[in-house]
Amino acid sequence: MRKIVNKPQVKPFVFYGLLLIPTVFLCYDENFGKSSVFFIVLLAMLLASLIEIPIYSVRTKKMEYSEREARAIGEIYGVPIIDEMQADAEKRYKTRITLNMGGFVIPLFFSLYLLLFFNPMENYPLPLLEITLATLLMTLISYMLAEVKGGVGIIVPNYAGLFAIPLGLILAPSELPLEIIAEVLIFVPATFGILFGMLIIVLTLPKDEVGSAFFNIGGIGSFYTVYLISFLALVIGSIA
Repeated sequence: MRKIVNKPQVKPFVFYGLLLIPTVFLCYDENFGKSSVFFIVLLAMLLASLIEIPIYSVRTKKMEYSEREARAIGEIYGVPIIDEMQADAEKRYKTRITLNMGGFVIPLFFSLYLLLFFNPMENYPLPLLEITLATLLMTLISYMLAEVKGGVGIIVPNYAGLFAIPLGLILAPSELPLEIIAEVLIFVPATFGILFGMLIIVLTLPKDEVGSAFFNIGGIGSFYTVYLISFLALVIGSIA
């Protein structure tokens, strides 16, 4: 059963952890600048991805998988589907909606921090219109690409966040430094877009057609989508 604190999927967890090691040299800043802060946020996201914060419960349809199907899906997504299906005899899940600490809470608050405490470099104003447009487009893209997988939750492809890179570069004012583009026109819209897209799916979920014991927003099925684009935004901003 999934819990408040869960075991990670070992291979991707170790991979992204090792990926941070050479990134230290890109982000090193004697004055502890934004790149250093961004790196610490990424590290915190990875470590905190094991923690889920429950917010409310709903009743959703319990999927009818064979033991073989449930075991195969569970191995792919790292979810104990068989245990969750056999947890009670009812034909409906008592679904818990949770927010992942590393994939929802931390990136959301860091995005708000970047916007609220934006420090204009050489009188560059915050490109609020461009951020809003990029966020709306990313929300639409995430919503269209996401899938509700019975027994697992909301699955957002890892590549979904990559759309934020060309969007941010195209929408950015010509004089805006690449470091700012990476932060407020790539990372922020990607984070908001992916998370908002999942929230819309949860709020409009057809509960009588599909269900899961948990819907981990920013967790299983979507954490590495948020993390990958966050990592790429960090790298883009660091080489500026």
